[in-house]
Parts: sequence; C-alpha cells; structure tokens
Amino acid sequence: MMVWEYKVTNHVIEELKKCVDSPDTKKTIACDEAGKCMVNDVCKIGTEALASVLNELGKERWELIMTNYHHGVMLCIWKRPEEKQ
Repeated sequence: MMVWEYKVTNHVIEELKKCVDSPDTKKTIACDEAGKCMVNDVCKIGTEALASVLNELGKERWELIMTNYHHGVMLCIWKRPEEKQ
C-alpha cells in the first residue's frame, strides 16, 4: 500500500501581482458542465517565476496536486511517496 507524505506551501510571487494592472491581461470565463463559472485573469507576466517555484519542489520529488491563487499569494498542496524507514 502506498503511503503519501503531504506538504502545504505559500508563495508570494511579485511578478504575478503585476498581472492585475498589465495591459496584456485578458479576462476569461470558464464554466463546467454543472454551470459553475469562474473568471480568471490571464497574462504572460510571471510565468518564469511561477515555473521556478514549481520546479524547485519538483526536483525534491514533490508532485503538485492542488493550487489556488488569491490576493498575490499562491497556496500549493504537494504529495510524494513517503520514504520507508
């Protein structure tokens, strides 16, 4: 049976905050089959900074299983197989 280890991290990514005022920001609306819709701001600013955060923990074998971005802070939930002792 696989046993998982979990980790929760918070990241302030200043580059992503710049998306709010960027002229390149585009509003997108995505809806699911149940009719729930979300509005997202999409821009290219900060993608390298975001990738850097994800790659840093990925190198330690952490797999990102959930993320949420709100008010300039990205919350990430990670998992990896627990090492046998």
